[in-house]
Amino acid sequence: MQSISSFLQRLGLLSAAVGLLSSATAAAQTPKAFTAGNYVVARVGDGTAALTSAATATFLLEYTAAGTLVQTIALPVADATPNLALTETGTSGTDAALTRSADGRYLVLTGYNAVPGAAALANTPAATTNRLIGRIAADGTLNTTTRITDAFSGTASSGANIRGAASANGSAFYAVGNAGGVVYVPLANVAASKSISTGSPTSDRAVGIFGGNLYVSSGSAPTYGVVQVGTGLPTTSGQAQTLLAGFPTVSASSASSCAFLLTDQSATVPGLDVLYVADDGGGSAAGGIQKWSLVGSTWVLNGTITATATVRGLAGSLSGTTVSLMASSTSSLYTATDNAGYNVAPSTAALPAAVATAGTNAAFRGVALAPVATALATRLEATQGQLALYPNPAQNMLTISLATGPAAGHLAEVRDLLGRSVHTATLPASGQLSLAGLPAGSYLLTVDGSLTRRINKVD
Repeated sequence: MQSISSFLQRLGLLSAAVGLLSSATAAAQTPKAFTAGNYVVARVGDGTAALTSAATATFLLEYTAAGTLVQTIALPVADATPNLALTETGTSGTDAALTRSADGRYLVLTGYNAVPGAAALANTPAATTNRLIGRIAADGTLNTTTRITDAFSGTASSGANIRGAASANGSAFYAVGNAGGVVYVPLANVAASKSISTGSPTSDRAVGIFGGNLYVSSGSAPTYGVVQVGTGLPTTSGQAQTLLAGFPTVSASSASSCAFLLTDQSATVPGLDVLYVADDGGGSAAGGIQKWSLVGSTWVLNGTITATATVRGLAGSLSGTTVSLMASSTSSLYTATDNAGYNVAPSTAALPAAVATAGTNAAFRGVALAPVATALATRLEATQGQLALYPNPAQNMLTISLATGPAAGHLAEVRDLLGRSVHTATLPASGQLSLAGLPAGSYLLTVDGSLTRRINKVD
């Protein structure tokens, strides 16, 4: 009887242990469609063990802008055709720099093809522990089939991290890490990558596509800030890298750049003119969210939304004259707004209290806007009766007329046919929108984020 009792007791303890483990991972759900306007953050760790440099289970958490958790999606921890296991190092704070594709349809995340517990992940060769790019659709569908077998390859004595990737439309990716510069691979790549960039920087923090151009951030000599890679979205090798004028070329606490966001806030400055950068303080200070404005040909630091934690992830959106931001540190998520406008110090001086925390034995990484279920291109002509345009085709000036009333104060955004934003402006009373500086071609015009029409620009 005693042996039976002991057995049952041990069985009960085992069941309790399993129950604890299950509760720690129970938040992971069958993926469902994301909600437009929400944010998604990458989290490493399931809360059951302290984080180390070993491969760690990774999750995507969807939050409302107020910090309410909507769903948790577990990335695969074992290969199961066609998808591959995608894990992260538990302690590399600049890895998993989550982005959203330029057309808004996908989340993009990098990682490693290793099962949880694989030791010293960054010190493994890419040929044996492939570096991966994961694509997550707006309906929650995962694709972790894109391999890199050569770049970001570590050795026993030198770690090599893959940190982030960006994509125009989910069909190909630009990836960066702590060595090797920018590489390019198509979806479902199974072999080597194509090196895109030349010169400095070779160690990158984050990568993004804005206004149809490719940018990276760096925190190492001689580039401490945001850098444009070539022109447009290049797919050939040898692309020059140009540090945005105004950012320092020597180590400075004012530029230890991680994730970034480019916006168009001035009607008098062509193109993107205000840049927000998550600055991690270079390890000596917490840093915050920097605001830079393009004045003439030089970017000027307007001020910093200070932080008490080291922030590296950043995402946001512009609506009218208000920029809504969400930043991530290792432990927390923060929201902030800036409605000060172009070339003025941000209206928020310091990040407020966190709206969400990662919890024990877990860490947040990158953050991005939730992907949208329908690409802008599928809404062509959906609002014919509500949005009148003339002339169309237009040369340098387009006049917009709204059936609901005067155009003044409404937000107009021009995107190319891949969904990439190329110009944003608040409409004046005349309803006139300048197209000066845009190449001839077809575009999508959206007013207030919902009314969409095709426009054509001619020389």
